[in-house]
Order: sequence, then C-alpha cells, then structure tokens
Amino acid sequence: MKKTVVLLHGFGEDSTIWEDYADILTNDYNVILPDYSRLTHLKTIEEYADFVHGKIQGQGIEKCAIIGHSMGGYVALAFAEKYPQMMSGLGLFHSTSFADSDEKKEARTKNIEFIQKHGSALFIGASTPNLYAEEFVKRNPELIENHIEIASQIPPEALMAGMQAMRDRPDRRAVLKALRCSVMFIIGEKDKAVSPADAKSQIMIPKFFSSSILDNVAHVGMIEERDHCLAFLEKFLLKC
Repeated sequence: MKKTVVLLHGFGEDSTIWEDYADILTNDYNVILPDYSRLTHLKTIEEYADFVHGKIQGQGIEKCAIIGHSMGGYVALAFAEKYPQMMSGLGLFHSTSFADSDEKKEARTKNIEFIQKHGSALFIGASTPNLYAEEFVKRNPELIENHIEIASQIPPEALMAGMQAMRDRPDRRAVLKALRCSVMFIIGEKDKAVSPADAKSQIMIPKFFSSSILDNVAHVGMIEERDHCLAFLEKFLLKC
C-alpha cells in the first residue's frame, strides 16, 4: 500500500498550486489535495485543521506526511498538535511556527478591511506579485497573471476568513519540539511574507529536521525553484 502525502495550499491560492507536484508524486504516493480556499465557515486555523482531518479520515488513512505552504503550514502545525499520532512527517514550505507579531496582526486587519471594501480581485492583483522574487516576476509574467486569475475567483468572505484565522493563530514552536517525526523546512531568502530570519531560527527546534535555504526565492519555492524543491521534497518523503 502506498504511503500518503497531504499537500496543503496557502492563503490566496487553491490546491492547483500543487498540481505539478501531485502529478509526479502520485507515481509513488497516495496524494491528497484538500482545498479550503473558497470556504467561508472556517474561522480558526484549528477549524481548517479539522477540515483537513475529515478529508484524510474519509479515505481511511491512519498515517500521513503533511506538507503545508504558508498558511497551509499553519494548518499542518495545528493538525500535528491535535493529531500527532497521524504524523509521519511535517513539511513547512515558506511557513513558520511563530505567531504573528503585533505589527503583522495590524497589517492583516488592514487587509481584511481592504478586501471587505474592494473585493478579491483588487487585493489579489496587488498582493500576489509580492509573493515572488522581483527577478522571477520580470521573467515570468504569464505565471504571475495565471496565479492572479485563479486566486481572484476566491470569494472575499473566504479571503477574510483565512486572513483572520492566520492573524489569530497561536505560537506553535512547542508543537515542533514535541514532534517525533521528521520535519522539513524550505525557506526563501527573499521572502516578504514570512521573515527568513524567523524561519531559519526555528530549524533546530524539532528533533529530526532537514532544511533548504534558497538564495533567489521569495515565498513560492514550488514554482520559483520547482525542480530543486520537488527533489528536496521527494528525498524528505523517503524518510517519512
């Protein structure tokens, strides 16, 4: 029976962000792609984790590796806290176990107000290019436009719910420390969404870890450095 890997998307994305990886990983793994991008009834990161748990449990899976991008990493950490016995591995793609700083919380509150006033398309159009390194944006305008086109279809209520859940999540460094499975970190030196310094400072918290720090990548390594990140992920999954 194939091992299971769960790929969790970030905020302002849906599960299609992982499609390339899923197509390849399906050869060796049972891949689950939960999509909570358009849900409006989930109000906390813990509720997102319970939604993911329901999707996994619905397939009769008892053990899995969970890989989360950005907000997906926050969901993965909440899942690991609630269901540690199900974890065979945890991957944080441009994510952090730290809670938001007061400054970050204030910024998220302003984003909620902006989305409420102006809607999804204006917010996504303005914020998405900042997720990528400037050089990548210049070289790949079609990829950025595609990301914006897909994400602009997310209902504003769903974006506001996700933003609020991220803002209010607790610090989960203790979860990393308590885990007995392998933990993977992928960190972009040019990341504006998750502080590279904070991301690097958590690397040695878990007992078993591996990390890849990418000099020319911002917040979307699975696209900006697709092949490297995929190879690193595949190597990590062999240990899970």
